[in-house]
Amino acid sequence: MKKIIIISTLLLIGLITSWYFDIWHKPIEPIDELIGRNYDYAQKTYFKTDPNQHYKININDGLNEFDGGVYENKSILTDSIIEVYTWISLNHKKTVWVGKTKKLKHEIIDAIRYKNSVTF
Repeated sequence: MKKIIIISTLLLIGLITSWYFDIWHKPIEPIDELIGRNYDYAQKTYFKTDPNQHYKININDGLNEFDGGVYENKSILTDSIIEVYTWISLNHKKTVWVGKTKKLKHEIIDAIRYKNSVTF
């Protein structure tokens, strides 16, 4: 019986440690299932809460390293203003960049999941 308790305790510690340190994910990963989707759809079905952070950027201004990834999608945009939304969890963040395109008024043009330890 003691062996079962010890093994169970070690497994529990291992699971909590792997979740907390997020070892099953790369430091930065794209969220492919959101790219090209409508922001309202993603917020209601994927995130299910309001974002923790929100700001706007102009793609024609100088972009920092964090926002610079959306520059590759400049050709599909019909407006230079992009809205950036971030959801913060205990051990990671998820950010989406939303712009106006011919396809959708609020299309997610880029989306990433990244560990809190990542700095840009």
